[in-house]
Amino acid sequence: MIQVTQLSHNGVRTFNEDAVLVNEESMLFGVFDGASSLNSYLTTDGKTGGYVASNIAKTVFNNSTEDLKTTSIAANSAIEQAQIDGQIDIANNVNRFATTAAVARLLDNRGELLQVADSVAVVIYKNGHTEVPLGYHDQDIEIMRKWRQLADQGMSDIHNVVADDVISLRESANITYGVLNGDERAENFIGSTAISLANVATILLLTDGMYIPKADPDAPEDWNAYARLYQTGGLEEIYDMVRVKELTDPGLDKYPRYKLHDDASGVAIDFICGSK
Repeated sequence: MIQVTQLSHNGVRTFNEDAVLVNEESMLFGVFDGASSLNSYLTTDGKTGGYVASNIAKTVFNNSTEDLKTTSIAANSAIEQAQIDGQIDIANNVNRFATTAAVARLLDNRGELLQVADSVAVVIYKNGHTEVPLGYHDQDIEIMRKWRQLADQGMSDIHNVVADDVISLRESANITYGVLNGDERAENFIGSTAISLANVATILLLTDGMYIPKADPDAPEDWNAYARLYQTGGLEEIYDMVRVKELTDPGLDKYPRYKLHDDASGVAIDFICGSK
């Protein structure tokens, strides 16, 4: 028996580029963090590329009966087709919109997990142990290190200073890090695994907007802290901690990051008794 909760809050925009999937009938759950292209693409009804990408991925996963990796490849192809239909020049990576993903499917006594880019699946065990079975990759780490140095030097308008670095990062998508942006090389960066659910208490699926801000970009994520916050007050407790820290740093110089608030989404799957 499981109990599922979810949240999704927009960041500085008036709309949310994250998408959340909760399908208890097929026991499929996921979070998807859309990233818009750097060419300011919009659909005819005003949707950003990030919104399009995350919702395409959500739809493809929701309608699929294939394994998660196969489904992610199908989602990636669907994103590319949407860009072709939108007459986007996909020869240049900076024009591509994209999405990250953290997905879980429950199958009897085991769980299938998938991650792409920096959305994450955190597993909390009944004995209190917490782990991230697929690891965690921060594709923004080099820019955030530079941000930290510039902030320490008292630099203002850091966004403009790192603008070329952001372009270079987008150009390296599916070369140095993976993201679902239609590029077939994304397949090389899709992480998937299966875990036993016998001793699992909770699985958390989080977009990076749910990550607690850090003063030092190189400080490791303390996933146990996330578990403690969740066990105290659920997903909202994690979200509130993130927002409180962000609000103490409106200048973005204490906790390096691109914006005051990012879209923040999470799904929590609690195993009430047994493994399913």
